[in-house]
Amino acid sequence: LSKRLTFTDGTIGFQGSLVPYLNLTATTTTSTATVTVVVSGEATNPKFTFSSVPALPQDEILAQLIFGQSMSKLSPLQIAQLASAAAQLAGIGGSTSLLENLQSAIGVDDLDVTTDEKGGTAVSAGKYLNDRTYVTIQKGDKPGSGKVTIDLNVGRGVKLRGEANDAGEAKGGVFYEREY
Repeated sequence: LSKRLTFTDGTIGFQGSLVPYLNLTATTTTSTATVTVVVSGEATNPKFTFSSVPALPQDEILAQLIFGQSMSKLSPLQIAQLASAAAQLAGIGGSTSLLENLQSAIGVDDLDVTTDEKGGTAVSAGKYLNDRTYVTIQKGDKPGSGKVTIDLNVGRGVKLRGEANDAGEAKGGVFYEREY
Protein backbone atom coordinates (compact mmCIF):
# COMPACT_ATOMS: atom_id res chain seq x y z
CA LEU A 1 0.00 0.00 0.00
CA SER A 2 1.14 3.51 -0.67
CA LYS A 3 -1.13 4.94 2.02
CA ARG A 4 -1.11 4.50 5.79
CA LEU A 5 -4.46 3.40 7.18
CA THR A 6 -5.65 4.63 10.57
CA PHE A 7 -7.99 2.34 12.49
CA THR A 8 -10.95 4.42 13.62
CA ASP A 9 -13.18 1.71 15.07
CA GLY A 10 -12.91 -1.97 15.82
CA THR A 11 -14.09 -4.95 17.75
CA ILE A 12 -12.74 -8.45 17.95
CA GLY A 13 -14.94 -11.05 19.57
CA PHE A 14 -15.94 -14.69 19.59
CA GLN A 15 -19.20 -16.09 18.30
CA GLY A 16 -19.34 -19.71 19.41
CA SER A 17 -15.92 -20.88 18.21
CA LEU A 18 -12.28 -20.15 18.95
CA VAL A 19 -11.92 -18.24 15.67
CA PRO A 20 -12.19 -14.50 16.34
CA TYR A 21 -14.85 -12.45 14.58
CA LEU A 22 -13.54 -9.12 13.27
CA ASN A 23 -15.25 -5.83 12.68
CA LEU A 24 -12.52 -3.27 11.97
CA THR A 25 -12.76 0.10 10.24
CA ALA A 26 -9.77 2.03 8.92
CA THR A 27 -9.53 5.27 6.94
CA THR A 28 -6.98 7.19 4.93
CA THR A 29 -6.99 10.35 2.90
CA THR A 30 -5.78 10.31 -0.70
CA SER A 31 -5.34 13.25 -3.05
CA THR A 32 -8.94 12.90 -4.24
CA ALA A 33 -10.96 11.21 -1.49
CA THR A 34 -11.24 9.85 2.02
CA VAL A 35 -11.18 6.05 1.77
CA THR A 36 -12.72 3.71 4.33
CA VAL A 37 -11.83 0.02 4.55
CA VAL A 38 -14.01 -2.31 6.63
CA VAL A 39 -12.67 -5.76 7.53
CA SER A 40 -15.40 -8.03 8.88
CA GLY A 41 -16.14 -11.69 9.43
CA GLU A 42 -14.19 -14.61 10.83
CA ALA A 43 -10.44 -14.03 11.02
CA THR A 44 -9.86 -17.12 8.88
CA ASN A 45 -12.03 -15.71 6.07
CA PRO A 46 -12.35 -11.92 6.40
CA LYS A 47 -14.41 -9.80 4.02
CA PHE A 48 -13.10 -6.44 2.81
CA THR A 49 -15.42 -3.56 1.93
CA PHE A 50 -14.16 -0.33 0.38
CA SER A 51 -15.94 3.02 0.24
CA SER A 52 -14.95 6.63 -0.28
CA VAL A 53 -16.13 10.21 0.06
CA PRO A 54 -16.75 11.37 -2.60
CA ALA A 55 -17.99 8.03 -3.92
CA LEU A 56 -15.54 6.40 -6.36
CA PRO A 57 -15.69 3.10 -8.27
CA GLN A 58 -14.05 0.13 -6.49
CA ASP A 59 -11.15 -0.07 -8.97
CA GLU A 60 -10.39 3.62 -8.44
CA ILE A 61 -10.42 3.19 -4.65
CA LEU A 62 -7.98 0.27 -4.90
CA ALA A 63 -5.73 2.22 -7.29
CA GLN A 64 -5.61 5.09 -4.81
CA LEU A 65 -4.84 2.74 -1.88
CA ILE A 66 -2.24 0.56 -3.60
CA PHE A 67 -0.47 3.02 -5.89
CA GLY A 68 -1.49 6.43 -4.57
CA GLN A 69 -2.74 7.60 -7.94
CA SER A 70 -5.69 7.48 -10.28
CA MET A 71 -6.51 4.37 -12.31
CA SER A 72 -6.01 6.41 -15.50
CA LYS A 73 -2.33 6.97 -14.63
CA LEU A 74 -1.42 3.31 -14.02
CA SER A 75 0.92 1.34 -16.26
CA PRO A 76 -0.24 -1.98 -17.76
CA LEU A 77 1.82 -3.91 -15.17
CA GLN A 78 0.30 -1.88 -12.34
CA ILE A 79 -3.17 -2.61 -13.73
CA ALA A 80 -2.29 -6.32 -13.67
CA GLN A 81 -1.19 -5.98 -10.03
CA LEU A 82 -4.43 -4.16 -9.25
CA ALA A 83 -6.51 -6.88 -10.92
CA SER A 84 -4.64 -9.55 -8.95
CA ALA A 85 -5.22 -7.68 -5.66
CA ALA A 86 -8.92 -7.27 -6.46
CA ALA A 87 -9.26 -10.97 -7.29
CA GLN A 88 -7.54 -11.97 -4.04
CA LEU A 89 -9.79 -9.67 -2.00
CA ALA A 90 -12.84 -11.08 -3.77
CA GLY A 91 -11.62 -14.64 -3.14
CA ILE A 92 -11.59 -15.52 -6.84
CA GLY A 93 -8.96 -16.45 -9.37
CA GLY A 94 -6.30 -19.10 -9.51
CA SER A 95 -3.46 -19.64 -7.13
CA THR A 96 -1.02 -17.67 -9.28
CA SER A 97 -1.47 -14.17 -10.59
CA LEU A 98 -0.31 -12.68 -13.86
CA LEU A 99 2.56 -11.03 -11.99
CA GLU A 100 3.60 -14.35 -10.40
CA ASN A 101 3.49 -16.01 -13.83
CA LEU A 102 5.68 -13.23 -15.24
CA GLN A 103 8.13 -13.60 -12.32
CA SER A 104 8.37 -17.31 -13.01
CA ALA A 105 8.78 -16.84 -16.76
CA ILE A 106 11.70 -14.42 -16.42
CA GLY A 107 13.27 -16.32 -13.52
CA VAL A 108 13.18 -13.75 -10.71
CA ASP A 109 12.07 -14.07 -7.10
CA ASP A 110 10.46 -10.63 -6.85
CA LEU A 111 9.00 -8.28 -9.44
CA ASP A 112 7.57 -4.95 -8.39
CA VAL A 113 6.26 -1.73 -9.87
CA THR A 114 6.38 1.36 -7.68
CA THR A 115 5.35 4.98 -8.07
CA ASP A 116 6.65 8.00 -6.25
CA GLU A 117 4.69 11.00 -5.03
CA LYS A 118 5.35 12.82 -8.33
CA GLY A 119 3.91 9.98 -10.43
CA GLY A 120 7.27 8.56 -11.54
CA THR A 121 7.24 4.81 -12.13
CA ALA A 122 9.99 2.26 -11.51
CA VAL A 123 10.21 -1.47 -12.16
CA SER A 124 12.44 -3.66 -10.01
CA ALA A 125 13.38 -7.31 -10.21
CA GLY A 126 15.15 -9.24 -7.46
CA LYS A 127 16.80 -12.65 -7.33
CA TYR A 128 18.39 -14.71 -4.57
CA LEU A 129 21.77 -15.90 -5.84
CA ASN A 130 22.15 -18.14 -2.77
CA ASP A 131 20.91 -18.28 0.84
CA ARG A 132 22.78 -15.11 1.78
CA THR A 133 22.96 -12.99 -1.38
CA TYR A 134 20.12 -11.03 -2.97
CA VAL A 135 20.45 -8.82 -6.06
CA THR A 136 17.93 -6.16 -7.11
CA ILE A 137 17.88 -4.30 -10.42
CA GLN A 138 15.67 -1.22 -10.64
CA LYS A 139 14.91 1.05 -13.59
CA GLY A 140 12.67 4.09 -13.48
CA ASP A 141 11.03 6.10 -16.22
CA LYS A 142 13.43 9.01 -15.77
CA PRO A 143 17.06 9.22 -16.97
CA GLY A 144 19.56 8.28 -14.28
CA SER A 145 17.03 6.28 -12.28
CA GLY A 146 18.56 2.83 -12.76
CA LYS A 147 20.43 1.06 -10.00
CA VAL A 148 21.72 -2.33 -8.90
CA THR A 149 21.74 -3.34 -5.22
CA ILE A 150 23.44 -6.35 -3.65
CA ASP A 151 22.52 -7.44 -0.12
CA LEU A 152 24.74 -9.91 1.70
CA ASN A 153 23.35 -11.43 4.90
CA VAL A 154 26.33 -11.95 7.20
CA GLY A 155 24.23 -13.38 10.03
CA ARG A 156 22.46 -12.35 13.23
CA GLY A 157 20.41 -9.75 11.36
CA VAL A 158 23.43 -7.90 9.96
CA LYS A 159 23.46 -7.19 6.22
CA LEU A 160 26.02 -5.55 4.00
CA ARG A 161 24.60 -3.56 1.10
CA GLY A 162 26.33 -2.24 -1.99
CA GLU A 163 24.61 -0.11 -4.60
CA ALA A 164 25.61 1.37 -7.95
CA ASN A 165 23.48 3.56 -10.19
CA ASP A 166 23.58 4.20 -13.91
CA ALA A 167 25.32 7.54 -13.32
CA GLY A 168 28.38 5.60 -12.08
CA GLU A 169 27.91 6.45 -8.41
CA ALA A 170 28.38 3.73 -5.80
CA LYS A 171 27.68 3.48 -2.09
CA GLY A 172 27.64 0.86 0.62
CA GLY A 173 26.39 0.32 4.10
CA VAL A 174 25.83 -1.99 7.02
CA PHE A 175 22.25 -2.65 8.13
CA TYR A 176 20.58 -4.46 10.98
CA GLU A 177 17.25 -6.14 10.32
CA ARG A 178 15.02 -8.00 12.73
CA GLU A 179 11.92 -9.92 11.65
CA TYR A 180 9.10 -10.57 14.07
